[in-house]
Amino acid sequence: MTTDAGARRLIDQIVSAYNSRTTNVLFDLYHPNVTYWSVLAGAFEGRQTVIDHIEHLHASLPDEQMRAKTVTADDQVIVVEFESTGTGTDGRAYLIEFTEVFEVAEGKVTAIKVYLDPDDFASISR
Repeated sequence: MTTDAGARRLIDQIVSAYNSRTTNVLFDLYHPNVTYWSVLAGAFEGRQTVIDHIEHLHASLPDEQMRAKTVTADDQVIVVEFESTGTGTDGRAYLIEFTEVFEVAEGKVTAIKVYLDPDDFASISR
């Protein structure tokens, strides 16, 4: 990943696959040994484990849609400010913002770190 345009293309692919629930596309974008960390889910490793986590999110928040607001990158790291909208488990509409840091090698995501306010997420999963 050497350009902001290339980084934006990768992030657009990830967002499109996430929003359309096509995890097989995400599977192909992640390195087999991808690592994942978030304050909510903790840390784990492996492409299938990350996909399982995403499928759990889809089941918990079935109408969630993400949007990449800001994307910036260097040769190996992409930082994205996201906005997520949908209906919480209490039936109310929500909007939360969070940041993800992606490490990339040879066109594959090798690490994902999710930074969000746990209180924001708690407010949609009551």
